[in-house]
Amino acid sequence: MENLIELGFAQAGTGDALTSHAHTAMRLIVGFPENVSEEARADLYAGYRKRWDANHPPKVYAVIDGNYVEATADMVKNKKVEKVEIGMPHIFAYTQQEFGKLKLSQPAMYALMVPIRGQINDYCQGALADLKKKARDILRKNNPTPRAPNLDFAEWLTDKEKGIIPAMKDRCKTAKRRGDATADEARLNEAIIAFLAKWKP
Repeated sequence: MENLIELGFAQAGTGDALTSHAHTAMRLIVGFPENVSEEARADLYAGYRKRWDANHPPKVYAVIDGNYVEATADMVKNKKVEKVEIGMPHIFAYTQQEFGKLKLSQPAMYALMVPIRGQINDYCQGALADLKKKARDILRKNNPTPRAPNLDFAEWLTDKEKGIIPAMKDRCKTAKRRGDATADEARLNEAIIAFLAKWKP
């Protein structure tokens, strides 16, 4: 019976596995995760496609009047029906250039395969992104960025990154570009000058 305890156990195991995989990637790929050579990417994608294929076995399609339809059991048994098995191995047997040519030479087959090829590519990209993210998390944990000291109130007022006054100026400019008639930069600057003159010792 499924329950949240088992779910938590399984999820944590998945996380542990990804952490282990990220360590392996950092050991085998120089510069990972920021740099991934074409050769390394090709090998990883081959593995990702292999996993996709395990989860999405090829399907048999019948060719009817030049169109491809998923074959029924009767169609599979009927030797007179032209059939083709289409899955990851078949789709990626074509180079990118060869696959593109199918649009003209075999448009029906191309129309069938192009969304599947897109799904597989998205799957590979997502898997690599997850691996990179985990590697970055590991590196941040091992080399934490020193926390910047907290600004005192007077510094916070004018700080370029966090200060309220620079933020007010930027927001006023943005509002003015949007056509906000109340966004008066000159008036704001005068008010800031008056405020700072009163505030500063």
